[in-house]
Amino acid sequence: MKGIWVIFKSIGKFIQGLGTLTLGVLVLLFITFFFAATATKPLPSVPEGAVLVLAPTGAVVEQIALKEPFDSLLPESQRQQTQTSIYDVTTALKRAKNDDRISALALNTDYFAGAGPSHLHTMVAAIRDFKSSGKKVYAISTSYGQSGYILAAEADKIYMNPYGQILMTGLGSYPLYFKGFLENISATVNVFKVGTYKAAVEPFLRDDMSPAAKEANLAFLGSIWDQHTASVEQSRGMEAGSIQSTIESLGDKLRAAGGDFGQMAIDTGLVDVLAARNVWRKELSDEYGSNEDGDSFNQIHYKTYLKATGNQKKHRKKIAVITAQGPIVMGSGPITQTAAETVVGYIRDARENSNTAAIVLRIDSGGGSAFASELIRQELVAAQAQGIKVIASMGPVAASGGYWIAATADEIWAAPTTITGSIGIFAMIPTFEKSLDRIGVHSDGVGTTPFADAFNPTRAMNGGMKDLVQQSIEAGYGQFLSLVAKGRNMTVEDVDKIAQGRVWAGIKAKELGLVDHLGGFDDAVAAAATAAGIEDYSVVFYRDKPSKWDQVIEDALNSSIGTKYVSAYAASGQNQIIQQALDFKKHAEFLLNLNDPMGRYVVCLTCEVN
Repeated sequence: MKGIWVIFKSIGKFIQGLGTLTLGVLVLLFITFFFAATATKPLPSVPEGAVLVLAPTGAVVEQIALKEPFDSLLPESQRQQTQTSIYDVTTALKRAKNDDRISALALNTDYFAGAGPSHLHTMVAAIRDFKSSGKKVYAISTSYGQSGYILAAEADKIYMNPYGQILMTGLGSYPLYFKGFLENISATVNVFKVGTYKAAVEPFLRDDMSPAAKEANLAFLGSIWDQHTASVEQSRGMEAGSIQSTIESLGDKLRAAGGDFGQMAIDTGLVDVLAARNVWRKELSDEYGSNEDGDSFNQIHYKTYLKATGNQKKHRKKIAVITAQGPIVMGSGPITQTAAETVVGYIRDARENSNTAAIVLRIDSGGGSAFASELIRQELVAAQAQGIKVIASMGPVAASGGYWIAATADEIWAAPTTITGSIGIFAMIPTFEKSLDRIGVHSDGVGTTPFADAFNPTRAMNGGMKDLVQQSIEAGYGQFLSLVAKGRNMTVEDVDKIAQGRVWAGIKAKELGLVDHLGGFDDAVAAAATAAGIEDYSVVFYRDKPSKWDQVIEDALNSSIGTKYVSAYAASGQNQIIQQALDFKKHAEFLLNLNDPMGRYVVCLTCEVN
């Protein structure tokens, strides 16, 4: 027995030791982070004559979703796509343009996952503005995707790895259709809609895209694609139509190059030099000097540069920027959603701040809940009633509910490539009485009114309730038309002619009167300042911010960002199959988040292009 007791005591001491060790580690971590939080860290310095390295990672978005600081240490986080803020990119380029310490720009898009059309053109404009200072721009990627190449086309010299490729495939919209699946499981989908072109419900009623939807979608996609190719052709000095011609004869051109994508890129004038990394590193080192380690050119990553130049002058008067990004839903939520209570709270905070001179509503949303959209619009109207000007600035997408919230703004600005319009409304209520019947399950009972089983998914929807919902949808469409007519100084009849759920590119929306001006975010901010009658102001973004502790931990875990070009990126490009799976997951989550209390939705499911 004594021997067994000794064993138990030894195990107990071991466990106690583990606990003490764990506690000790936690205490050390706490002390480390405490001193890190209280210590004043010097800002990074900008090397003289440095090349600014612009290397966006993941998708470019309006606002980056906050992550828990330790998430980056978890294996599953490696499967989550990183993001880049469009404002980080444009701000870095603006500052670097007139910074004598910055000699040139090096653009790498190897880990760039793309952006909406208007974000791409915003980045193009920012690069062109940087070039107007006389500083050179170099593209140094291994390969170029369609989104990356429109940026690279702005470079004075485009490098590509001999084994790389440039593959532009055009734009498309290919939603999934579920009619056959729903029939297989005997689900009944009750759909109520208004609008000839309201294609959001088609995936549940058809197995293919309707002729009306194809007509409308091809029109706005064609407009956006024409602007994309024109930008590349202008930058590369090509004849109009060259890009389309190259794509349509891709097989012949690749055959002429012996199946070599790199050679084809040279033959078609898309690339200037085929070179391995060590070649362009040496050429840039010869031109701009070497870094401290002597293993690459003199450089500074754009994120490090933003930190180094972060102290900007503050002004008393503020232009508040409220971002509506992602599906519009009821309740509170993260920046990846336009959650009504969250956005309304930001607007209320802005309008109750005596220093707020104007509000810029920045939109990147294809819509969602009609009720949530109206709550947001009502809060903006409250700001206008106080004398605060509201300027809507449309980003990549501002359609359906995204247009609803902008409809009565004092001015609407859109990019020529903004996907907007889609003025229509629908309700969709599935029932599964036939599905249950197939497995021998049935629903029966009594109720005190004809509507007692109104939204019971186990029972067929009765005719009376269908009539009520359809009337509600038609009334909602009328409300939508009236809001647009009031905000755009049009008649309801004229709005109806260009509504019906149809989607438009920004340049066409301007012709139709759905937007007031074509321009980007900076143009909208300037318009807000003019409307407010101010010249001296700061731009304030209302959004979630990490706590000081979270920021300290994040900095500690990511302290090497920007110090070593290329080696700073651990993750590779996203596998296409994984990307499709993530897209499917995103669409499923979108449908699950549809939580309008009236069951009425203003959504554009065909507004995503790829």
